[in-house]
Amino acid sequence: MYNKTMLKEDSVTDDRLTLRLLIDRIPIQKRRVIFALLASAAFLLIIAFLAGGVTYAGRSFLPISRIEVTEILNMERADVLARAGIENQTYWMINKTRVRANLLAIAAIKGAVVEKRFPDTLVITLEARKPAAMVMSLAGGAGVLQYVDETGKVFEKGKSVPSNMHLPIITDANMQNPYAGAQFHSSVVDLLKTMSTVSSALLSHISEIEIDWKITGEYRLDLYDLIVYPKSSSIRVRMNAELDDAYISKMLLAVKTVEREYNTDEIDYRSNDPVFIPKGGFH
Repeated sequence: MYNKTMLKEDSVTDDRLTLRLLIDRIPIQKRRVIFALLASAAFLLIIAFLAGGVTYAGRSFLPISRIEVTEILNMERADVLARAGIENQTYWMINKTRVRANLLAIAAIKGAVVEKRFPDTLVITLEARKPAAMVMSLAGGAGVLQYVDETGKVFEKGKSVPSNMHLPIITDANMQNPYAGAQFHSSVVDLLKTMSTVSSALLSHISEIEIDWKITGEYRLDLYDLIVYPKSSSIRVRMNAELDDAYISKMLLAVKTVEREYNTDEIDYRSNDPVFIPKGGFH
């Protein structure tokens, strides 16, 4: 007596024999045509699969249908995606290394991580450059403001000084015709790195830092002084380039003292003992 398993196996065997008999009855020429059509259909199915025509769990998983961007900076999302070079690309077509290189070519972006998450998601994590200062440079004979990060990279042009600006403006940094992506000289980078360690609360009391080069064409940190202009004061202060919180705090205190007790508009604070220069200079 057959059990249920044996009956099932016999049924499958009968189906295979029936299919084989049907195939054998087809003339060889027609059989080749059918196999060719089946091969073509399989090929077209693969093409559709790669193009995103196949669905998984009720949705297309090869086209990118979700793009997550963690930080847009000051750019429109559509502009970021266009610069990334991922428009009209499917999941398999996306080259993460190329997309990352495209994003890092944008001056305002310091870092980028590109991740593909199966079946249809692209995740872009961006790190924006943060301004260490605004730098005033010359372009076509006119002053131009640029945002510069602590690495000396120019990443955005400033139309005007924001009213809530807490960073000083650096002048006479010796860069002609700057552009987004330009790199300042290493001596200016040293100053920006030094400034990045100073308390933003202290820097907010300074409106301008002028670089006073000692030797024209020699741009080393030890070959220039700084002329610092505190806010809410007409007094300027000549300082060394090695800025820190203690140095700036003492300078601001000296400015307050001078305003109350001395008739001066300049302080030389390159040594431990500030020198108050009277208006009109020494005679």
